Amino acid sequence: MPTPVPQLSAPSGIHTFHIANLARRNGWRPEEFGRSSEGVPLVAWWPTTARPTRVVWAAIHGEESVTLQAAHQLLRTVHADDACAVVVPVLNPDGVLLGTRQNARGVDLNRNFPTPGWLPLASPTYPPTCTVRTTQRRTQLSSPGATPGSEPETQAIMELIERVGPTHVIDLHTPLECVLAFSDRSVELAEHIAEPSGIPVLREVEGTTPGDSATWVEASGAASMTYEFELAPMPALWVRHAESMTRCVVERRPGH
Repeated sequence: MPTPVPQLSAPSGIHTFHIANLARRNGWRPEEFGRSSEGVPLVAWWPTTARPTRVVWAAIHGEESVTLQAAHQLLRTVHADDACAVVVPVLNPDGVLLGTRQNARGVDLNRNFPTPGWLPLASPTYPPTCTVRTTQRRTQLSSPGATPGSEPETQAIMELIERVGPTHVIDLHTPLECVLAFSDRSVELAEHIAEPSGIPVLREVEGTTPGDSATWVEASGAASMTYEFELAPMPALWVRHAESMTRCVVERRPGH
């Protein structure tokens, strides 16, 4: 059963600036939808609409912490009444705390989804600062998990997506500086989202990704896309990507 996140208690003048309280002030409703392998709560923030049409998550790779900062900024700046998306700011909290791509069990969560292409072999991936993505640069090895969907974080996000039943799922990453649209039905929204920041919309990048979330999402019935920031710090990223990020969680406004 989903668990509500309790109200934080802190000295006056401090707790009002905590992300949870800022998001609540904007009308977002937090819900614990699972736990990481180390027992850290996984929290989804729900808009006020009764039927969200999107799910947006960040930090499936713990080393990509700017993505969770962007997700938190969305909760601080977009009112829940205007939003159409359930937002998960941190899908891999153990990896964020460890500063690793993988979760605490050494599993790359984006290779752990139960897809036909899942492989029980160490998955070669790129070091976190690698912006030129060619096969020979895939020098970092990660476990795909003991079995498809073995990790609690994977199981939790799958259950959340199945419960929401979104039309689109958007996964925040870095540092490829593009929007990846994984099917024809995701291209129109991908182009709309990418327009303000001026980053390109691509259909694929080099290299195989067995057990990736996008393949599972597409098979589940939703259109999947990945929003990739360039390699840069916050707040510079937010200056460029604020409108694009807003479009991730807000339905098209008149004239767009």
